[in-house]
Amino acid sequence: MTTHIEINGIVVQIYESVCDYASRNASFSDYAGEKVDVSYFSNKDGESKLPKVFVRPILLYKDLNFSIGKQIFDDVEFPETIEIDGLEYALVNFGENEISYLKADDMDKPVYTLIYKTAQVTNEVYLYRYPLDTEIFETEEAAQAKADKLNNT
Repeated sequence: MTTHIEINGIVVQIYESVCDYASRNASFSDYAGEKVDVSYFSNKDGESKLPKVFVRPILLYKDLNFSIGKQIFDDVEFPETIEIDGLEYALVNFGENEISYLKADDMDKPVYTLIYKTAQVTNEVYLYRYPLDTEIFETEEAAQAKADKLNNT
C-alpha cells in the first residue's frame, strides 16, 4: 500500500512493502537474458514440455540502479530515514522522478518475477528474457502459480 505525506512542501511516496514499491517503480527488462540448459526436459516430449517461463527472485538492493539514502529534489535534500508511527522508512530510488520511502524492515525481502523463453541457442539451451511489462509478485508461491498456469497453456 502506498500513502503520501508532505516533506518540505513536496509530496513523497511511502511504501509499506518492497513488492508495492517494485510494482510501481521497477522494471527488469534491461536485465540480461539467461541461457538455461533444458536438457532435463529433453526426454519429456521435447519442445512441448519446455517451460515457457521460470520464476526468478530479485533483491532490489543488489541492483545498481537502486539507491538508498541521500537524494536532492528541487534543491531540497531529504532525510535519509523518517519515522512514522514508530516504524522506520528509508529513502530509496530506482530511477523514478519522485521521492520514495520504503519500510526499512522490508528492504532485504526479495520480489519475484518471471522470465520468458525467447530463442533456442543450442540444442539444449534456450534464452529466457525479462519482459518489458514486468509482473512483480510478493511471494515465490504466487509467482510459481502464475508460471504453472502459463506453462500449462
